[in-house]
Amino acid sequence: MPEREALAKHLKEFRKINKETQFEFAANVGISIEELSLIEREIANPSLDTLQKIAAYTGSTVSELLRVDKN
Repeated sequence: MPEREALAKHLKEFRKINKETQFEFAANVGISIEELSLIEREIANPSLDTLQKIAAYTGSTVSELLRVDKN
């Protein structure tokens, strides 16, 4: 599913830019490190609540997190 790939890419990029570990990011968002790991490996289907928490923390919207690049 391309949206899972887009979400994983956005999260990894955000963490890299902000020099955050998975542990730090998960703690700041309020999710478990296991859930974050599953999302970044494109295995989990995060709930809308989780997507909203991630969007709020990263300063983006849910639709931006799931946006698939056409290139």
